[in-house]
Amino acid sequence: MNIRTVVAKRLKMLRKSRNLTQEQLAELVNVAPRHISFIETGRSFPSGDLIERICTVLNIEFTELFYFDKQPAREELISTLNNTVSYLDDKKLEFLVKMAKEL
Repeated sequence: MNIRTVVAKRLKMLRKSRNLTQEQLAELVNVAPRHISFIETGRSFPSGDLIERICTVLNIEFTELFYFDKQPAREELISTLNNTVSYLDDKKLEFLVKMAKEL
């Protein structure tokens, strides 16, 4: 995995864990939404200045953008799970609850 791919995946995960859309993040860091899309798909790489703005908005150290193997924090896991669950239909949600009770 190259650095562009690592940053792309990590940025997407961090953005989603904070319940931000690409459009919202773009507005907060003062770039076009398409630019965030390009970064998250690995078609573009952010400048140093943009990395600083992204890190400020996401409240992270810049190293977190480049370190993908790190275990996500509990809050990130819960946020990701909440986002995923919110899109499930009733049948899938019921199945997930049953599975969780078995853990």
